[in-house]
Amino acid sequence: MTNAIIAFALAGNVLSIDGSFLFVFATILVMIFLLNRTLFKPINKVLDERERLGVGRLAEAQRLLADYETRVAGYEEQLRVARAEAYQELESHRRQILAARTVKLDKIKAETSAQIAAARQEIEGQALTARQNLENDARVMAATISSQILQRPVNAGGN
Repeated sequence: MTNAIIAFALAGNVLSIDGSFLFVFATILVMIFLLNRTLFKPINKVLDERERLGVGRLAEAQRLLADYETRVAGYEEQLRVARAEAYQELESHRRQILAARTVKLDKIKAETSAQIAAARQEIEGQALTARQNLENDARVMAATISSQILQRPVNAGGN
């Protein structure tokens, strides 16, 4: 190993700055300039454009989504109003039908009451006539029975 160290010391200092260093340094600077101009700037420009378009598309998508949500909310509101109107119309129609039904029922009740009253009067008249007929028949029968028992004519008028 000592031989290697001695050989290294005799060969010279590896880190010595000479003309090749300036050439390499200048070449690196030129390459940085050329690569920035020809490769990195166009790539960065394309990446920036892509990001700008992506953000623009995202903003457009968000705007469209907000527009969609606004329209859906409007449609839902219109649907809610239409339903409420339909329910009100249905309830109004139902009330009209119930009112018409009530009027018909009242009319039928009145007619039925009138028919019942007329029937009662007719029955009372028939009962009175039947009573008078029964009373007359009973007097005639009583007179006949009395005539047969008494063996003389009896007046059916009450004597």
